[in-house]
Amino acid sequence: MLLIVSCNKNDCTTNEKIRKIETDKIIETFLEDKYFKNNKDAYAVCISFKKLKINTESLYAEPTKKAQIIKLPPRLPKILENTKVYIEMLTNANLKGKKIFKPKDSINFIEQNNCFFKYTLPKNIAGRIKTISASEIENATDYVIFSIPIFSEDNKKAYLEMDCYSKELPYGQSVYLEKKDNIWKVIDTKTIWVKCQG
Repeated sequence: MLLIVSCNKNDCTTNEKIRKIETDKIIETFLEDKYFKNNKDAYAVCISFKKLKINTESLYAEPTKKAQIIKLPPRLPKILENTKVYIEMLTNANLKGKKIFKPKDSINFIEQNNCFFKYTLPKNIAGRIKTISASEIENATDYVIFSIPIFSEDNKKAYLEMDCYSKELPYGQSVYLEKKDNIWKVIDTKTIWVKCQG
């Protein structure tokens, strides 16, 4: 009897387990940051992370798909619903003239649309900081929502978004991270939105 076992590349169970562990480590990186340590009581961190969806349509071209309006009942607070990030933004991201991600990462990014749908702060992290649940954020201020990170194929680089809903000036940032010597470090940040008062 011959038994042949093969790995299905589209099966993301193994990668999802690895990426959940790496997400824990990334959050630990934020907790160790001086700014976050000094402001840890100022902002509550939402225990549920939002899912980013990779959009493969070009930023600069007309959409190829006709828009369809489909009404579905909301499953999460609106603020946590899937948000889109253009694949071009990730593949073209660079630091000092050098691309952050490799070209082969683009396929991996798209595959992540079908994996790692939910992440909740583990109790060992949530117990050390001020938190807020997803059901409480609709009427709250002064809280932060992180996205589930998008990882490179080798799980050594990551992209996530951090939305800070402060009373004074709400804003969102894109955060690029790199893992060196088993430690995640923020290598670049960019402001992606600011809500002006008025």
